[in-house]
Amino acid sequence: MEFPELFTWVDGAPEKSPVPAGDLFDPNTEEVLAPNLASSADQVERALAAAERAHRDGDWLALGPEGRAKVLLSWADRLDGQGQEIARLDALNSGVPISVTALFGSSNSGTVREAVRLLRERGDTYSVSSDQRPVTVRHVPWGPTALIVPWNAPSAMAVKKLAYALAAGAPVVLKPSPASPWSAELVVRAAHEAGLPAGVVNMVLGGGDVGTAVVSDSRVRAISMTGSTPTGRAIAAVAAPRFTRLQLELGSNNPVVVRGDADVVEAASVIVSGSLKLSGQWCEAPRRVLVARALLPDLVSALFAEVGRWRVGSSLDAATRVGPVAFEARRTELEGQVRQFAASGARLLRVDDVPDKGWFFSPTIAYGEGLDAVGEMFGPLLSVQPYDTEDQAVALANAGQVGLAAYVMTADIDAGIALGARLVAGEVKINGSSVLDMSEGSVQSFFGDGGFGGHGDRDLLGFFTGKQIVGTDRPGLPL
Repeated sequence: MEFPELFTWVDGAPEKSPVPAGDLFDPNTEEVLAPNLASSADQVERALAAAERAHRDGDWLALGPEGRAKVLLSWADRLDGQGQEIARLDALNSGVPISVTALFGSSNSGTVREAVRLLRERGDTYSVSSDQRPVTVRHVPWGPTALIVPWNAPSAMAVKKLAYALAAGAPVVLKPSPASPWSAELVVRAAHEAGLPAGVVNMVLGGGDVGTAVVSDSRVRAISMTGSTPTGRAIAAVAAPRFTRLQLELGSNNPVVVRGDADVVEAASVIVSGSLKLSGQWCEAPRRVLVARALLPDLVSALFAEVGRWRVGSSLDAATRVGPVAFEARRTELEGQVRQFAASGARLLRVDDVPDKGWFFSPTIAYGEGLDAVGEMFGPLLSVQPYDTEDQAVALANAGQVGLAAYVMTADIDAGIALGARLVAGEVKINGSSVLDMSEGSVQSFFGDGGFGGHGDRDLLGFFTGKQIVGTDRPGLPL
């Protein structure tokens, strides 16, 4: 089996990554697939310098929307031919079933084309004068921008952040997760083959030390990061003294409130579908189920029956619905959370039909009174506890590590929407748990511990730029 060489990209060219960084493993078998590599301190420094020079020279921004669109659309065309290879690499790096990574791989080019559409719609400038004076608002990139990409959807997140940063005219330093570097190599190579000017996209490899070197550098003026809450807090701490612009999408133990009027079987289907997608490894997955007390026994039974219908197996098998978790430490943390639930008195239901070899975690339901998770439940693990009143459900839902998403299961849509409006979450879905946005116009902020900033395609494009107004002052003003 062949894998991309792990290059560091500096100033438009690939370079050997010289620092040994352990190994990359197959999560399905625990076998070593290839040595992992990281960038040197010198390469990180030169990547930052290249991004700063590209911003200062301004050649990419100066192309204007149509000039940038031409290059980005050429990049999208190249991504069209990479879907299958990206699907294989991402399934190996993340443990997410290949049926899902294939969807990501095939939609990456569409992500770029949507960024182009919104760029053309917005443009780089617009006039605000109404009396023949030239007064113009310009969308100006903040400066060199760090893009920190997670391991659970490697290519999709890299393409999304890159597409919108580049559409906005910002030069970037991209750092993929050390657990999932392969598809980023294909994505970045395709971008350079499309005709990007040198220095506009740079990529460095490595772990926390490399990430810290990038985000703490004074030349970086904006940071878009998706990942864990501890990492997000560390980034915020180093960025605050420089007032670096931040977009941080972090962790959240997303609640589900099952009202007393809900159809138990339908609710179980929706909850399990959301909980087990991406092998449970996505930041907006349903994690904590709060159910009207009378429905607790039936819902637990329905949830476990539904979990049993999801085939657990190799992430490279097209029939698999739940793959392994991405790496051993992820499984170890999940097993620790299960032990904590058991120690607190929870009862456990666990799937037995799980491969013996590989980093497989048995999909698990923990149920009982007063369940509190320690850390984000990032995998196929659900907690279920009863509530007696809607006010109690809201209080429980809004407690702990929350802020990204929430869910309400109910037969009364109006009541569900009213309840959803009381939940601390940027996105609340009624009777659904899809990964994708519920509307073309979807926007959401990250509340509480869920992060800083938000997403939505237009807002993402806007994140990478500030607004500058330039023009002739109004005559005759009294002050």
